[in-house]
Amino acid sequence: MKRLILYIAFSVVQTFALGQVADYEFQAELESMIEAVVAEDENADVEQLTEELQLIREQPFNINQATREDFERLYFLSGLQIANLLDYRKKYGEIYSSFELNSIDGFDPDLIQVLQAFVSFGESNEKPFRFRPRQEVMLRAIRLLEKQKGYKEPRKYVGSPEKLYFRYRYSGTGLHAGLTAEKDAGESFFSEANPVGFDYYSGYLNFDFQDGKHQLYVGDYLVRFGQGLTAWQGFSLSKSAEVGGVAKFNQGIKSYSSTDENNFLRGAATSLYLGKLQWSSFVSYKRFDANKDSVDGAAVFTSFQTSGLHRSKNEIDDKNSVTGFTAGTNLSFSFDKLSVGLTGVHFRYELPLQRKLADYNLFLFDGRQVSNLGLSYKYGLNRYFFFGETAWSSTRGTAFIQGVQANPADQIALSVLYRNIGKNYNAPLAGAFTEGSKVNDEQGVYFGAVVQPIAGVSLRMYADFFQYNWIKYTTVAPGKGQEYLLQLDYKVNQDWKVYSRYFLEKKPVKANGDFTKLNVEQSREKVRIQIEGALWGQFISKSRWECIWYRHEQKSFGWMVFQDVGFHSKSNSQAWWLRLAYFHTDDYDSRVYAFENDLLYQFSVPAFYGEGIRIYANGKVKICEKIDVWMKVARSWFLGVDKLGSGYSQIDGGKKTEVKFQLRFKF
Repeated sequence: MKRLILYIAFSVVQTFALGQVADYEFQAELESMIEAVVAEDENADVEQLTEELQLIREQPFNINQATREDFERLYFLSGLQIANLLDYRKKYGEIYSSFELNSIDGFDPDLIQVLQAFVSFGESNEKPFRFRPRQEVMLRAIRLLEKQKGYKEPRKYVGSPEKLYFRYRYSGTGLHAGLTAEKDAGESFFSEANPVGFDYYSGYLNFDFQDGKHQLYVGDYLVRFGQGLTAWQGFSLSKSAEVGGVAKFNQGIKSYSSTDENNFLRGAATSLYLGKLQWSSFVSYKRFDANKDSVDGAAVFTSFQTSGLHRSKNEIDDKNSVTGFTAGTNLSFSFDKLSVGLTGVHFRYELPLQRKLADYNLFLFDGRQVSNLGLSYKYGLNRYFFFGETAWSSTRGTAFIQGVQANPADQIALSVLYRNIGKNYNAPLAGAFTEGSKVNDEQGVYFGAVVQPIAGVSLRMYADFFQYNWIKYTTVAPGKGQEYLLQLDYKVNQDWKVYSRYFLEKKPVKANGDFTKLNVEQSREKVRIQIEGALWGQFISKSRWECIWYRHEQKSFGWMVFQDVGFHSKSNSQAWWLRLAYFHTDDYDSRVYAFENDLLYQFSVPAFYGEGIRIYANGKVKICEKIDVWMKVARSWFLGVDKLGSGYSQIDGGKKTEVKFQLRFKF
């Protein structure tokens, strides 16, 4: 989702460097893409992405010294744009200013504005600049004011209802370090299961050698190679009308600093550059949450626990209950226009994995160990960019991805991606382009296009066709599905813009028949219209109307309308958002997602269902050059209900109020 990354990049840039521009100015573009990501994957790690972009922004690389791998770290650049930039530099020599970038195919003013915040324009033989070390401390507290059932007597949650967060970052020449600690609501703090403080700790050390040419990682890290069939952790781009979003770039090894308690490795890793060869190796020994059991007197685990919550006795019993060992290596060769990579990974569990006996689990991995091998490539030729990966697993499965991006004209960008993932293919670290959450048993083809017929107008569209050859958790037989998106953007003038979007998804989902269960087509249809722009001075307005139609065993309908008003001071020392929203849906199936402005690095996209009213106020105050404060207060009134939620999370009554506070020190 290149557009998402582009505007996250905008947000990071203006937050850390362009103080004269208010934070809200790019939020409208950011929100629509984050909503799309969360609707597909509620666990998408956008926080880690912003951290990586911030680090590059604080230490930008020289555009005339940067390698292909350096540019590939910038998610918002497509393979074609990178190839065109390198070809231009090879043909014409050094690039002296951002104005020269206008001469490169695929570089428009918005993209150039973002790129120049992450690069410098020094000479190619210039010695790297020695940056002054930077340090940052962040404190965060979040609380739900209404009391949930788990906190009432007899208590089931062992801790207090506050969610607490601490972060420290150090960034200097040759060394980067970080420590993250978090306590979720209901988890103990310096007591019970956590006598040493927080429930979750994560830390890393990253050493650079020879001006960043070689790296050594100690602690927590991510691995990202090829097109994600073999190893790809953290944020993963997927379906989008932005053609640059479907191709993945070899990100290699990255230090980990987010709060997802599962999707990372812990140990040591290294990355070495030897001419045209890059060699990366990693080893990890990490405990993870799982449900343990015994079969015939032997210990096994039956499933993974990925919530990261340890509030009740059962959740605490599952915490860090099984150990996983991971080792792998990657060899990448880079030539003029061609890059080839070979990745091997071996994963071994402390205990055997024995899944529940069910048809949908028949071809998923069981046992103690699994290995994967993947061969990937990228190749740029004129206005075309080809990419792909072929992978094998020790469970006798194969997987294949092949894609191409093209710019047949300056106003047209196209992409096609085909994937064929066998039902026997299993890869614990995979994160490829797929319809489902698992990289297993899927065939499909995606078509995407962006057309800009006239100035100020753009048409974005995609169509994705997919099928399963075996039973899924939500189906009782193999099936086929399709997904479509069409979006029209129109920039009325310099201050106002409007977009309209139509989305349709159809796929098989099991339903109750007369005598047995059978697959019935599930359909989701969405229509959205949004208008936003500057009112006067430092005030802006944002209005949205959205409807959703759901059809399966029954039909349901939902809609939502909201009005936002934003304010920022001329000095950018203050920025505030207010929202009033009304929603009405028949049930959870016709729920509506809506992005909300939040604390720095926080991305809130709640799902609204039932009937109710939502209001919130969110703001930032810059106390001085080194201290910032963020705040948010939000309340929802659900009409016609006497309780919210279920189980230990149940709230008596029909209202829900959340308060957030964050403090950041930079020195």
